[in-house]
Amino acid sequence: MRNILHILLVVFLACSGCTDLRLSETRSSLVLEGWIEDGKFPVVLLSTSVPVSTDSQNLESLQDHIVRWGKVTISDGEKEVILTGGPDSRFIPPYSYTTTRIRGQAGKTYTVKAEYDGHVITSSTVIPDRKELEYIRGEEVMPGKYRIVAGLKDDPSRKDYYKFFVRRVGKDSTYMSSFLGLVNDEVLGDGVSEIAVYNGMSVRENELNQYFEADDIVDVRLSTLDEASWKYWSDFEDIFSLSRNPFFPVTSRIRSNVTGGLGYWSGYGARYYKVSIPDSLAVEHAGMEASLR
Repeated sequence: MRNILHILLVVFLACSGCTDLRLSETRSSLVLEGWIEDGKFPVVLLSTSVPVSTDSQNLESLQDHIVRWGKVTISDGEKEVILTGGPDSRFIPPYSYTTTRIRGQAGKTYTVKAEYDGHVITSSTVIPDRKELEYIRGEEVMPGKYRIVAGLKDDPSRKDYYKFFVRRVGKDSTYMSSFLGLVNDEVLGDGVSEIAVYNGMSVRENELNQYFEADDIVDVRLSTLDEASWKYWSDFEDIFSLSRNPFFPVTSRIRSNVTGGLGYWSGYGARYYKVSIPDSLAVEHAGMEASLR
């Protein structure tokens, strides 16, 4: 769903202050959303942005902007691989590009190149080292409403950025960006800092529900990321928080590390945990998905 979300964000960022908003089939940009985790395979989603004009278009037609016939190439500095596109039920629309010929490794730089309909866009990212939590557990905030708290001990000798993603087992098809789940180590103190981890941000629901419910089983992913990726997520979350959904005219733009287009390409060092609500017992697990939402 976040692929559609980014398309719509492009629309509304381009139309700050518009009073009569319609979607257009005129000139657009290529949008890349991609990531590669330490120990996992790359995932790339491609779409075209939807500029705003007086030519109206149904929201359902946004699926027409998903790019299914692009050429996506990944390089790790030693080899270059063309990704294969195909149906992927984890996403809406269900289509992604990936390969099993390149697997992420911490400390390495990965470059992506996407080509489609005359557009050529590129980006590079580095996968940071993984970070292990000191503890993680469920916590009741009000009757029947829960959040997760995690103990994070930062290394003050280096600059670090962190991002939490969550997935409710049996409820969410893929990982979603945790509401207020972005952490800059400038806000962390000495020793162990306690971080609140909330439910994921989704445009499936009209209202934001940041809390978990009793009996939820939550997969939590703690990702380390580079500064460029942190800037993208910081802008994304600011816009989402302002309106509780992306349909809100704002004057800022989402910073992107993609040259020639829009979106992001991120390297993640990730650790996975499973938390039972309200049980405080949590276990670390391997986590097979490289997806996020």
